[in-house]
Amino acid sequence: MVAYLTFATVAAAADLAGAALVVTAHRKGLAPLRYFVAAGAGFMLAAAFVRMLPESAHIPHAFLFVLVGYFGIHLFEHTVAPHFHFGEEVHPEALLDPAAGWLALLGLGVHTLFDGVAIAAGFMIGSALGTLLSIAVFLHKVPEGFTIASIMLAGGHSRAAALGAGGTLGVLTIVGAIATGLFAEHYVGYALAVSAGVTIYVAASDLIPEVNREGGPALGWTVFAGLVLFAVADWLLAPLGVH
Repeated sequence: MVAYLTFATVAAAADLAGAALVVTAHRKGLAPLRYFVAAGAGFMLAAAFVRMLPESAHIPHAFLFVLVGYFGIHLFEHTVAPHFHFGEEVHPEALLDPAAGWLALLGLGVHTLFDGVAIAAGFMIGSALGTLLSIAVFLHKVPEGFTIASIMLAGGHSRAAALGAGGTLGVLTIVGAIATGLFAEHYVGYALAVSAGVTIYVAASDLIPEVNREGGPALGWTVFAGLVLFAVADWLLAPLGVH
């Protein structure tokens, strides 16, 4: 137990580090926020299509649950979310609807919860497998952290809220590791399917339209860079046999 909690904690710290990277760059004016949002869109779509969907495809009616996640968030965004009041966290320079940050946190939160599950399950089988899965999780944690922080900032939320979102993803990783023994394996696929739908909706329906509205080849390449970032991490892990 000590081993997988240690590795889960290291992975969780990477989420927070990624969020801190974006907050620091934004505060110093080192990079326009729109580029972080564009890269985050590419990364989220890659995560959903390359990892989340395949890992949930074995359950019955998997893609029905993906649609439940997608259209459920669509309904939420157009009914409940417009009535939310975010108070002092909302700023006039926001690029996105404030609800987009919370929706992204929901989608990535379920995903990162099962990062912890994967780490713990790997160590329960063997230390070698647990270590490899921990590497797999760690490699996408930093970009995951800057993705959620970018979306929170672009939604007009405070830097503290952006850091808090990154920290929340980290905490959920640890929670997933601790709670692994309490959840039956077949429920994991359903949760991943729904969260894949949420992730796809936020990236394709909230973030990509904003990138298209801003326009310009630089943003288009930045979205592609988000995809490449995910693909490179995935490719680096292939020789290790991590799936």
